[in-house]
Amino acid sequence: MAALRSLAFLTLGFSLVHAQQQPVTTRGDEVAKQLNEWFINGTAAGLKAITYENRDGQHSPLNTALYPQLQVHKALAGEIGAATQLRQQPTLGNCSMAASAVQLGCLPRFYMMDPGGNRFLAQQYLTNNLFIYPEHQDHDIGANGIGGYGDLLPVNTPALLISQGSSFSDQPFLQALLSTTAAFPPDTQKLLLAKRILCPTLQSIFRRSYKRVQTPEDYFTGKAHPVVFDGTQIDEEKMVRTAHEMTPEKIPPIVVMQIIEETKIEAGKHYFEHAGPYPWQLADTPASIARVLRGNEAVHGLLLSLEKTLNPVKGPVQMRAVLLQGDPRFVSIESAPDKPIMRIRVRWQPPVVNSTGIRSHRIDIGLFADNGASISAPAILSFYMLPNEMHFFDEQGRVSEIHYQTHNPDYGLPAADTDPRWIKVLLAFSLKDTHLRSRLVDQILTPAERNGLQKLYLGLKPQSDALATAERDEQRKDEAARLRQQLGEAVRTALNARVENTTSLTARQTIEKVLNSIASFHSFYLDSQRELNALATTSPKATAVADVRAELHRLIMQGVLIEQASGQIDTMSPPDQLSLGERHMLRGLNLTLLSQVLFPDVLERSPAPAYVSPRLTTPKQWRDVYRYDPDSGQRLGWIRYAKARIANFDAAGRLLPDGPKGKSIPVIYLKDENATLTWQPQAEPAPVSPK
Repeated sequence: MAALRSLAFLTLGFSLVHAQQQPVTTRGDEVAKQLNEWFINGTAAGLKAITYENRDGQHSPLNTALYPQLQVHKALAGEIGAATQLRQQPTLGNCSMAASAVQLGCLPRFYMMDPGGNRFLAQQYLTNNLFIYPEHQDHDIGANGIGGYGDLLPVNTPALLISQGSSFSDQPFLQALLSTTAAFPPDTQKLLLAKRILCPTLQSIFRRSYKRVQTPEDYFTGKAHPVVFDGTQIDEEKMVRTAHEMTPEKIPPIVVMQIIEETKIEAGKHYFEHAGPYPWQLADTPASIARVLRGNEAVHGLLLSLEKTLNPVKGPVQMRAVLLQGDPRFVSIESAPDKPIMRIRVRWQPPVVNSTGIRSHRIDIGLFADNGASISAPAILSFYMLPNEMHFFDEQGRVSEIHYQTHNPDYGLPAADTDPRWIKVLLAFSLKDTHLRSRLVDQILTPAERNGLQKLYLGLKPQSDALATAERDEQRKDEAARLRQQLGEAVRTALNARVENTTSLTARQTIEKVLNSIASFHSFYLDSQRELNALATTSPKATAVADVRAELHRLIMQGVLIEQASGQIDTMSPPDQLSLGERHMLRGLNLTLLSQVLFPDVLERSPAPAYVSPRLTTPKQWRDVYRYDPDSGQRLGWIRYAKARIANFDAAGRLLPDGPKGKSIPVIYLKDENATLTWQPQAEPAPVSPK
């Protein structure tokens, strides 16, 4: 009986202790119930050792009342905006603050533009500090602010998380990371915090659990490692389950990169900038290495050592490097058979449009470590191509031409495939009349293709009319919202539908085929100057005439076009001898004609040159055409086309005022009164008289 009373007392005491313990979370969802049950049973560590920090002045705060165990950092005066101090206590935080894309941009881009900022992010990553920031306007479909600016982030790094969207888009990330941290077994969480490897482990779990990762091999693709993540694709339940099953023996490795050797480039010889903070080495950290491919080298190479990769589990580690984003034709990855060394070679390449429809100018290479029990988060090697530049290569793979003021490559079609404006686009491409645009479409599409587009338009028109009627009635706002959503889905379906009785192209692909065909017709303006000029004067876009003239002026100044005394515009080179670069510049002129003159009613495109952050480069209004020795293939220099003149330079970047065989003179680069880059001969030092 005494033994039974003792057992009853111990059982009651155990229950009272747990009754007095605070739960992990007071949320009512299934994940929360599981977390609290694990914590009561002693198999989950909870959040007592974790601190939350908000840095946006409580603009997008976590509801900390839902996490009774969580420690909350009390902000001091001035603690707002991007984090600038390392927290000694394990910290998860957020800051929903950003400037516009043409100012400083989002806070991650603020860090990424500066080597010091990238070093700080790496220090946070390896000190149990992980923050979430929204991208705001730095990662959206569009170009030059029409719809968006594309992907403006020059670095992909695991040292933080970036949420797609603006304010409050960071909240699902916070919730998932807190739940995952709480779910670790006590011994595992204790070891992660002591070794300061909580953030790499969270990143590994977060990315492996991302909903777009459907197979184990998907983890080694860009699906798992975009620069910006979509909060709707977070699988919190899977993250929590993975963390709870992670015993200390299953903690993933941490990849540590170190550069052994690298292609070196010199200012004034390989790239041209005003003296100032325009680095090409943006990041050199164990978790992230980033370069701006601003040089004129044919290939940029690095030799990486991974021998300092950390493995919490005793045993061998297998290393793997994969291309996450970019054109595989221009990327080479070689690994040593018996050493943790990777040789990476990349060539400048045009932008890619990723699976979300966003145009990106960055190559991403992920490096992974597998210890047999778990796979690491990636260390990421990034190469950023300045959006305002376009590089061209000859058949030998040598740089043949570089443009420093390339055009906006966007067509100007609606950014979203649910946008009702697509209905007007379908109509514009299916209408038959005697106008120039209809005649051009007739040359590109078959009658069946045009009829297919018209059928899609006629199918959408009744829904569009019904929506317009509902929107005019103040009493039908709810119905209008429903009709708008239904119309958007119908538009998406129509765009992705195969055009009836034609090729396998979808409606959207058929429209883009027309635009690409016209844009690629390099003699388009030359053959139709009078008609196009007349259409420009009647365009509904008031700036059409000025926009076309500005594009013509740019091509004249850079030696592609010439204006005769009669006003006739011709190419400087015979049409059949135009270089790839010259054809590309004429494509920019054609894109302006498409959006401002031919299809001004349905295409919304900025005719300005492609936007690039002024923190990365100085505007340059020239193009360089490279010269090589015909026998040895050695680079001799380049010819610079600017202000309707040419200037010769030797291979070292020295000016040749008397031509390729004349005396060379060093030059300096500086900003002119318009804040664009220019050059001038460098004054020779005055002779020193002997004493």
